[in-house]
Amino acid sequence: MADLQPDYAAFLAQHLPTQSGPLACYRLGDGHVWLWRAGAFGHPLQRRLLALVARLSHTPALRLPPAADVATQRQGLQALDAHGLRAAQVLASHDDGLLLRDPGSGSHTPTTLEDALHAADSDGADALLTLWRQGLALIDAAHAAGLSLRGALASDLRVCADQGLACTGVDGAGANALPLELRQVRDALGYLWSTAGCLHLAGQREAARPLWDAWVASPVRGHAFRTALTQHLSRLSWLRYLPPDSRWGSATYQMRAAYEQATRPRYGEAPAAKPL
Repeated sequence: MADLQPDYAAFLAQHLPTQSGPLACYRLGDGHVWLWRAGAFGHPLQRRLLALVARLSHTPALRLPPAADVATQRQGLQALDAHGLRAAQVLASHDDGLLLRDPGSGSHTPTTLEDALHAADSDGADALLTLWRQGLALIDAAHAAGLSLRGALASDLRVCADQGLACTGVDGAGANALPLELRQVRDALGYLWSTAGCLHLAGQREAARPLWDAWVASPVRGHAFRTALTQHLSRLSWLRYLPPDSRWGSATYQMRAAYEQATRPRYGEAPAAKPL
């Protein structure tokens, strides 16, 4: 007798009301699924801090986009698939969320890139840098296809069951959207902001800098991107005066760490950070 297929719609209806975060992984049948919740954001305090810095510094690329609705999220997944990028399959849909099949078929439990980077720290420098480079490569592939990833925060990128990476959606190009080069700069700064603290605590900032420099210099990124990135970093130069540790909170320190990761400051390295 053939195995019965799980009732995806019922699973979505059961778990959606109790899920508080924007994205969570579940075991269902013989595989893993992701439940994406519309209108939910992870790390709301950090997002408000980014919005404040964007307003103070006149850096529009630091303003993260609003939460996507179900239709926008579905269109984003379709755009990824249309460009040959790894995308989750929609298994069930609700007005307030989607149930997605994890694109990997391996035995590992899927997780977010943010959690995977923290876990990789205990496995040594090579494991951490390999994973960080994979994140850059994922953003690279999306940018080469003319897409942007809604900020490319490590908490929004997924490590699938086969250890490959996938993103959860792309920006739309609506009337209120930023130009593509600014949306892609937002991906670059968002990725740095959400990972630089982990690199610092692991002592891998210097080892990661050549990887970042090579990524920025890639032919995928044109003159408009590099000009916008340089302008944004220039307006963010005051971040280097923030405390070199987490006394004002981890999100504030991550701002400084991200700026330093991108600019090779001449005033010297920050003192050893306290645990975030």
